[in-house]
Amino acid sequence: MRKLNLFLVAGMIVTFLAHAILGALQLSGADTNTLKPLAWVCVGLITAHIVVSAVLTIQTLVACRKSGAGYFRNNLLFWVKRITGFTIVIPLVMHLMIFHSAGEDAFRLQVFTAGRMISQILLVVTIALHVLINIKPLLTGFGVKEHRMFAGDIIFVLSIILLLLAAAFAVYYLRWTAF
Repeated sequence: MRKLNLFLVAGMIVTFLAHAILGALQLSGADTNTLKPLAWVCVGLITAHIVVSAVLTIQTLVACRKSGAGYFRNNLLFWVKRITGFTIVIPLVMHLMIFHSAGEDAFRLQVFTAGRMISQILLVVTIALHVLINIKPLLTGFGVKEHRMFAGDIIFVLSIILLLLAAAFAVYYLRWTAF
């Protein structure tokens, strides 16, 4: 089940990055037609990841209960990973509600208030935090022994992309407030 989760995460990262880049371009005014199918693939992978992670968490809690020793302080990183993953859900649902369009042919602009912009910046921040905390276990899962060599590059690239996303949300918000 952990291997399945590993491949789900790899798929999520690839589809998320493609969705993020195309979405940032679309929010900035470019026309991208492949965004919607890619977004639904990403939602499917996220849903599967949530289910697998929940099952693994429940199995861990059952094992802790059977052993009689939870070692909460020693497992603090375990809980931080779960909590940061859970905190993504709320801004993600808001993201789906804000950018889901009923039209099949064209992307429809919706009123983008300050509250919506804050929720989307929060989505970017929670994703960044969750990825940063989980990058080492992901690399370990793929058999990478030199974490530091790859982790710095991965964090740098993700930081640039997430900064691009935050800027795209700001541009989108400024376009709405200008009218």
